[in-house]
Amino acid sequence: MKQVRDPLDTLMHRHFQYYSVTSACQFVWNKEVNVKARLLNGEDVQSMHINQSTNQKDGSFPYQIGNLSNLHYLSLGSNDFRGPIPKFIGSLNSLRYLDLSHNSFEGAIPHELGNLSQLQYLNLNSEFSGSTLVVRKSDWLFNLSSLTHLDLSGTIVAPPSIWVSLIQRIPSISLMRLEECKLLAPSCTLDNFSSSISNLHLQGNNINSSIFNCLSHLSGSLEVLDLSYNDLKGRIPQSFGHMTGLTYLDLSSNLLSQGIPNSFGRMTALTYLDLSSNQLSQAIPNSFGCMTALTFLYLSSNQLHGEFPNSLQNLSNLKVVYFSFNNLTGSLPDFTLLSSLTEFVVKFNQLDGYLPTVFEKHSALQILDLSNNHLKGSVPDFTGLSSLESLDLQENEFFGNLPNFTGLSSLRDLHLSNNEFSGSLPDFTGCSSLEVLYLDKNKFTEWGAQSTGSLSSLTDLDLSMNSIESTITETHLSNLSSLKHLSASYNSLTFEFSSEWILPFQFESLYLSSCKLGPKFPNWIRNQYGIGRLDISHNQISDTIPIWFWDISTEMFLLNLSSNEIRGKFSYVPPEIALIDLSSNYFDGPLPPIPADCREINLSKNKFSGTLFSLGIVEDRGFTGGTFGSSGPAFLDISHNQLFGALPDCWMLLPSLGFLNLGYNNFSGRIPTSIGNLGSLETLILRKNKLYGKLPASLRNCRSLGFADFGLNKLSGEVPSWIGEDLPRLYALILKANRFYGSLPIEICHLSNLHFLDLSMNRISGTVPTCFGNFTAMIRKGKEVVEHIYYSDDPPFKSPTEYRYTYFDDVLATWKGQEYEYGSNFAYLKMIDLSTNNLTGEIPIGITRLLELKGLNLSGNRFYGEVPVEIGELKVLESLDLSTNKFSGEIPSSMSGLNFLAFLNLSSNNFSGKIPSGTQLQGFNTSTYDGNTELCGKPLTNICPIDNIGPSSSEYEVDEDSSEYKRWLCIGGVLGFSTSFWGIMGTLVLNQRWRHAYYLSLYKLKERFYVAIAVHIGKLQRKV
Repeated sequence: MKQVRDPLDTLMHRHFQYYSVTSACQFVWNKEVNVKARLLNGEDVQSMHINQSTNQKDGSFPYQIGNLSNLHYLSLGSNDFRGPIPKFIGSLNSLRYLDLSHNSFEGAIPHELGNLSQLQYLNLNSEFSGSTLVVRKSDWLFNLSSLTHLDLSGTIVAPPSIWVSLIQRIPSISLMRLEECKLLAPSCTLDNFSSSISNLHLQGNNINSSIFNCLSHLSGSLEVLDLSYNDLKGRIPQSFGHMTGLTYLDLSSNLLSQGIPNSFGRMTALTYLDLSSNQLSQAIPNSFGCMTALTFLYLSSNQLHGEFPNSLQNLSNLKVVYFSFNNLTGSLPDFTLLSSLTEFVVKFNQLDGYLPTVFEKHSALQILDLSNNHLKGSVPDFTGLSSLESLDLQENEFFGNLPNFTGLSSLRDLHLSNNEFSGSLPDFTGCSSLEVLYLDKNKFTEWGAQSTGSLSSLTDLDLSMNSIESTITETHLSNLSSLKHLSASYNSLTFEFSSEWILPFQFESLYLSSCKLGPKFPNWIRNQYGIGRLDISHNQISDTIPIWFWDISTEMFLLNLSSNEIRGKFSYVPPEIALIDLSSNYFDGPLPPIPADCREINLSKNKFSGTLFSLGIVEDRGFTGGTFGSSGPAFLDISHNQLFGALPDCWMLLPSLGFLNLGYNNFSGRIPTSIGNLGSLETLILRKNKLYGKLPASLRNCRSLGFADFGLNKLSGEVPSWIGEDLPRLYALILKANRFYGSLPIEICHLSNLHFLDLSMNRISGTVPTCFGNFTAMIRKGKEVVEHIYYSDDPPFKSPTEYRYTYFDDVLATWKGQEYEYGSNFAYLKMIDLSTNNLTGEIPIGITRLLELKGLNLSGNRFYGEVPVEIGELKVLESLDLSTNKFSGEIPSSMSGLNFLAFLNLSSNNFSGKIPSGTQLQGFNTSTYDGNTELCGKPLTNICPIDNIGPSSSEYEVDEDSSEYKRWLCIGGVLGFSTSFWGIMGTLVLNQRWRHAYYLSLYKLKERFYVAIAVHIGKLQRKV
């Protein structure tokens, strides 16, 4: 709650003492908005004043005012006069005060106003009026030589740098307000600025940082400066330290960066400082402690870091502090000396430590917001904060029992959600003003009747997501006469009311999901005719819808009855409904007709039967008039029912549809081409129906499509190449169990976001494209898809438990040899399943580059060749099925590095050799390797030949890769060669007879070799 005390209103009227319209003269306004003047009490006409501001006058400006030549004061602001500003006002030469602000004037401001040489006050502010005033020729403004106050806010002023000239050429001007005028900052080269300007309001323009040069000439006179919502960038100049007379400075909502200048400490007169919504970084300077007059301090929405400077304790006049949305760290400072503090807001920082007990002594404190930090520990007693109106401690790490809040009669809002508070709910007796109480997402265990029973002003109560086990009786609620919104979902609450008891209030919203309302439908809400949001899902209600329910549901905006056991027909849907969830019940009969503007429809997992026509579809005419609005629903799930018939071909009438699930029904026929008109479609599930024919080419227009499941149908044709060309966002493609044939298009490799591909159980042939390694989503770490939020309720109360209708992509996948349905975990499932087709060739090396692949199933095809050794690079692979193919060769030893492999099937191939040893490959069942007769080694009973040497072979077995073995091998080789060489040569040297015999044998060998060569050459010559 940012409070801005703008001094302009006071300054504008400081020098003007004027009579009311019933003293000096009286004007009677008739139906034609004419004005008549008649003097009262014989007073001099020279003192004539008119003040008709904020009197809801409308129509044309009264032309009779032009006859009042002696008029001094004319205030007609905040009415609804239209058309151009009359030129005759320029003839009122005695006019000193003119206020025509906040009307519906439009067009050019007449230059005749320049004749008002005695005018001191001019206010033509047209902000938020819906019309536009223009200053086309600004020269007339320079004739207003007596002007002290000028407000042209909301006016288009030409030239956009005129404000500098006005300050220079009208030395008397002290206050100038030119907000939202599309002004620019000129280059300031002159220094003859007026020293009278004290209040300068230029917010909401296009002024850049060059204005700082201009401001340096005004440092001696400025008291109020507002440059918020401009185009200021870069560092705040140190020259601000020279503006020692400045009391009000607003530089918020710009692009200022780097640190706050230390020179700010010289602005000792400053009472108001707003630097919020910039890009300021670094720590808060210690020099802030010198600005002892500071009362309002706003530094929110920056990138400030570091701890609170201790010097802030010197600011004894400080009342309002907003430091939210920064990166401040450390513990909260000791604010003992800041006894004037009324608002302290530091939410969304990184503060830690404990909550100081000093806050107990700040009796003036009205707003305390420490939410979204890392504060911890127990919470002190707040009963001393007698003025406290709002306390927000949500999203921290506080724990323990809460103290009682008795006696805080001014407290209106209490937000303590998302901590670790435990025990019973505290006593709120005496909190007579408490309207909002949020205690959700904690660990409370008991809701006593005395805790909240006396809160007669309470309108919003959120106790959801705790561990409360209590029986709620009439005592808990009988005194809560103002209660409108109750959320107590995800607790173990039992409601015991007498059958005739009527709630003393009217709910607007009631969220009691996952409580214990069943088995009967809760009868105690039968008189809640104004209820707009009702969620009683997950409550084990096994009943039919009572008749009175149709009477109280006429105004419902949200209805969630899902995950119960409610049976019977549901034939009426409230006309204003935006979300209806009846999923996971036993409703039967035809689908209920859905009203206009319903955005989210979930009727899945029931026993609805019939065709889609009962939902509001009429053949050849599309959705019936008055059924779906111009845009229709965004979410439609009618899966898991007993619906049948053809799908209507009128989906073009639902352009907002983002999620469509028609799976697990008995729909037949072809997929209608009009589905291709769903340009917003993100998820399309047609799984397990009886659809046939080709995929319509119009689906290529659904460029937002990310999840497409056509599995378990009778679809046929080739896998279209446009899937890869025109659906760039596709991350899941499921065509399993259909009749697709032909080869895989190479264009499928364009799907870089694809992380789940299931083409199993079709008739696809040919080879797998080598470019499968282009699926970069299977290379990235982490999950790829988060839940989709198709509905986010914006309730009339500001509950932290925002009602979101989320959907996790679910998929039916063959994983580790079994079929599983994955929901929230699907985001982590990166898998390729090409099993049971007619694919051939070798495993493309590109698949081994998909480093985050968790599942690969190529079974039931005709792949051949060796498994590439690079398969060992798939370090996170958990499931690998290569069974029933024609793979050959040895199992790569690199597979021993697949430490996460939990399922492996290599059966019915032609693998040979030894199963790599020393890894978990020996831990799989022998069926993993069945049908590979040439395989041997554990866990098979076939013993490899190298292992069958004898009973003592293992006794002498050595590791041939060890360094010790290699060292001795080299030593033995050298010694053996040396011994043989010198043994022979030594004998020849020492024994003469042996030496002659050796040489003679060499000579005979040479002769024989020579004769053999000669004979061979002779034979070759004869042949030639």
